[in-house]
Amino acid sequence: MRDRRVFDAHFHVGAFGVQREFGHRICPIPPEVDHRTGEDCVRYLQRNGLAGGVIIPTYLRDPLAAYNYNRLVRRTVAKSGTLLGGLWVSPVPEPAVEAALATTLADLPQPGIRALKIASNTWLPYSIDPGTWSQRLRRNMERILEAARSHALVVHCHTGYLSGAQPLAFEAFMRSYGHAATYQFVHMGEAIAPVFAFVPRFLQWIEGGFQVYTDVSLVPGFGPRWLLVALDRRNLGFDRVLFATDAPWGRFAPTYAKVQSLDVDQEVRDKIFWNNAADLYGLV
Repeated sequence: MRDRRVFDAHFHVGAFGVQREFGHRICPIPPEVDHRTGEDCVRYLQRNGLAGGVIIPTYLRDPLAAYNYNRLVRRTVAKSGTLLGGLWVSPVPEPAVEAALATTLADLPQPGIRALKIASNTWLPYSIDPGTWSQRLRRNMERILEAARSHALVVHCHTGYLSGAQPLAFEAFMRSYGHAATYQFVHMGEAIAPVFAFVPRFLQWIEGGFQVYTDVSLVPGFGPRWLLVALDRRNLGFDRVLFATDAPWGRFAPTYAKVQSLDVDQEVRDKIFWNNAADLYGLV
């Protein structure tokens, strides 16, 4: 049994099930692993010896699916003493999506809800770059950021290789909205080339005084190692890196090993596994 507490700062609830993608019906997450219910998430914590986590709705091609899973997040958090929740929000200027956004923001604050999740890869033809936004999308996004600010919620931003969420596009977003909220950049870029773009910018954002965090979910192992070395060289500390798995898409054991194998002091690992999340999310 591990002698440390571990907090998973980003994983999912809500069945992915069988979907049609790229001309085929697929079921990439076996039913026995899929987080279909809040109870599945609790069992995930217990199975891996986790002390808590932030659950985020699974999102599908249906733009309203994740909004529907927000109810599952709220029910799960209300019953759990160890799970916090992040609610799905989207600024996409479509009437049904805007109505769901208005309802979600109007219901804040709620006990245990500590984050809002945006995935700009689902916004096409828009991206996270404000230069691509329509006036309606900008208005919706500013409402999201104002809700995050007024209710002290962390904005979880998907970063990755998909169009709309590539780290390069976040540069323009941060110039306009970097001080508007506290951000957790999920996946640190997710793939090799996006990590190349993400790490130098993340360092600049910290130096620029932005409240930014990132996590180790899905990112190749060189990414956290490179980031920690760069933070150390710039005397920026190790307070902005979080442990997360993105489960069921990522798996606990290899993600834990990714951090455990880092050539850093045990104090730094403890920060990543628990202490940084404790400061960000007010854990006790």
